[in-house]
Amino acid sequence: MANKKYSARATDGSKAKPVIIGIAAAAVLAIGILGYLAVKANEDNLSAALRYNFNKFYPSTYNTAEEMKDDADQDRDGVKNADEAAAKTSLIAADTDSDGLTDSREKEAGTDPTNPDSDGDGIKDGAEVLAALDPLSLITDGKTKDSERTFLREIQFPDGRVTLTGHGNIYSATVDKLSLNSIAANAGVISAPYEIHCDGNFDSGRLSFNFDTKAAEIAGITAADLCVFKFDPYSKKYTEINGVEFSDNDSVCCDMNENGVYVLGSKKTIHKAAEAYQSGQMNIHLLIDNSGSMYPKAIQSTSKENDVNFKRLSFAQNFVTSIDGSVKFAISSFTYEFKTLCGFESDKSTVVNAIQSIRTLGPGFDGTSVERALMLGLESFGESTLSERNVIILLTDGISTDTAGYTLADIVSHAKAKNVTINTISLGSEIDRDLLQKIAASTGGQYYPLDQADILEGLYTTMIASMDDDIVDDDYDGTPDSYTLYDTGFNPDFNGFSFGNFKTKESSTLDFGMVMLARDWFRGKVPGAYEKGKDLSYTFEGTTISTEEPLRKVILQTMQTSWLEPENYLNFSSDGKTLRIKSDEAAAAQNKGWLKLTIPYSEPGTGWEEAEVLVPNFNSNTLRTEYSANDYSMIRAINCYNALRDTGSSFGVNSENDLSRVKSILAEGNPIVTKMLWSDSDGKCYSRYVLLTALRRDLDDPNVFRMKIYDVNKESSNTVVMNRTPRIGRSGQTDFSYTARWDNKPVSLTCFLTELD
Repeated sequence: MANKKYSARATDGSKAKPVIIGIAAAAVLAIGILGYLAVKANEDNLSAALRYNFNKFYPSTYNTAEEMKDDADQDRDGVKNADEAAAKTSLIAADTDSDGLTDSREKEAGTDPTNPDSDGDGIKDGAEVLAALDPLSLITDGKTKDSERTFLREIQFPDGRVTLTGHGNIYSATVDKLSLNSIAANAGVISAPYEIHCDGNFDSGRLSFNFDTKAAEIAGITAADLCVFKFDPYSKKYTEINGVEFSDNDSVCCDMNENGVYVLGSKKTIHKAAEAYQSGQMNIHLLIDNSGSMYPKAIQSTSKENDVNFKRLSFAQNFVTSIDGSVKFAISSFTYEFKTLCGFESDKSTVVNAIQSIRTLGPGFDGTSVERALMLGLESFGESTLSERNVIILLTDGISTDTAGYTLADIVSHAKAKNVTINTISLGSEIDRDLLQKIAASTGGQYYPLDQADILEGLYTTMIASMDDDIVDDDYDGTPDSYTLYDTGFNPDFNGFSFGNFKTKESSTLDFGMVMLARDWFRGKVPGAYEKGKDLSYTFEGTTISTEEPLRKVILQTMQTSWLEPENYLNFSSDGKTLRIKSDEAAAAQNKGWLKLTIPYSEPGTGWEEAEVLVPNFNSNTLRTEYSANDYSMIRAINCYNALRDTGSSFGVNSENDLSRVKSILAEGNPIVTKMLWSDSDGKCYSRYVLLTALRRDLDDPNVFRMKIYDVNKESSNTVVMNRTPRIGRSGQTDFSYTARWDNKPVSLTCFLTELD
């Protein structure tokens, strides 16, 4: 029966057949949909992977490929590039293994330039040479192993000397003078702090500080009260070194047996002053120049018009209202005449009113006396403030026409007697930079040279940070790790561009132009218009761009578009050898004044050898009409600056003299356009330009420096780490060699002093 039913259904053409066909069709459709979805998902995954890979690849095209000629000497170490490549030594570092011997010296000595300890005795090759040992022998004298020999080494420094006893590594020992707010502000310290450091430590040491009896008496310190202290930068506390001895030539000696920062100070006051510093109690006296050269020519015909908009008062007000802690302020204005507008006062509204009252005083026409202003300003600090932290901030735009009989020595000795740190700020070009810098340096303060008053807008935050502490947390892990040596005050979030690096038809990278323009903008030296040929010109006339505003405020519509991100508009299913732009994106961009560039590109398994990218065409009339005048003018300005790439004077950072040049430039408040060069895994050399803005030093190791940089290439880190190694120079004098690392790779640094002509 069952078979008959089945047979009947099977032969019923009106019902059974359509049902079967429908089921089959549905099954095929389902399989088709699933198959399509699987293929689509696979295509999407592949496209996403390709897009991700291109996004990783594209930023690296902002690095400029450098041609290394075989017969050139890129790192100036005396070894040709071709010979370096053959020996597998660095083309960009003069001392490949950082042992204190340059590659050419290693070649002369027969040592291994890629091994810092050629004979394996635990002493670096450079230290062996300094110790008159043979870096290729374990037993130089034929009797005692070099690693077991004991040496005696004396190192002189400005305020004394240190004698070390130990193995050969004591010849890599260093003595560094530090400049620290927390120590300079301590009335109980009468010497500069010196850090003694030796890799591998030493067996014993003898430290001697010279002291000026009269200077000690002025500070209220007797010779019997003097002692040597070790300073802890983490706790900012001082530990007394026992067993000090006095010699007949006004020096204090003691034994010491470990690395550290040492000072000469008073047992009676050093700890109390340290506690006062930690408490945050501070007395700050602002001395503000109000001479006629600050005012418009309508008021004084010979005026330099250095601050006609009273930016100095805005700076002072922002400084007062922004600083935290228990602070009292005094306000005075000066020309030759000195006017105290407000005694030490903790009520900030009273202080601000005193600052703003300078607007109604009118200019002074009796000359300028920085020396008299400082001496009278110092008198405001009395007996009650001696154990507190005391600061003077002097702002001037002129050279003293009358010193009132006071000298630099008078100011410094009076400041030390009053326990006052002096910070100095200069406006304009006609100022005594040398005097202001020496006053600040001699009293533990900072000097801030500004070309224009507009830069004052961002200075108060830098000064507060510096006064708050010059021991900083560089890696933001909650623990201090660096001393701030020099800081120009350049803040990328305030003084940098609102957009990153980009390409044009004429240049594959504009990082040089951007960082140089940022430097000049910060210094107030960007001309409103520039012309050096038709293709090298710009003007901000007719735009809303003001070089008196922070660079960060210049927002360009061009730089906000997705066309700056190729991974978003490329067709990752492109056939052939070219990864192409989606046709609709290409048309839309070109209608806005963009153009297509083709760059080398290969992705394994795709067959692509090149890729198209979109870049703004700064010479395009379409770009000029489709975007604002601001966009067009700023892109042209960047291009003009970029055309000066690799021009002007420059110097590499390889020796102590080179680093001293870096310090002197930063000390004047000038960031430095710096070229970083490195060798990549493909064997080629690449470079990029950054702006060196600050120099710091490791808290524990004085041979490690950190250079803060502004990099318009967004994927990079913001710090270059530099290591120094003692070495013997060609003249026979002890010098230092420097090697740098950035983004986990060795780099060489070249500083450019290029100016827009």
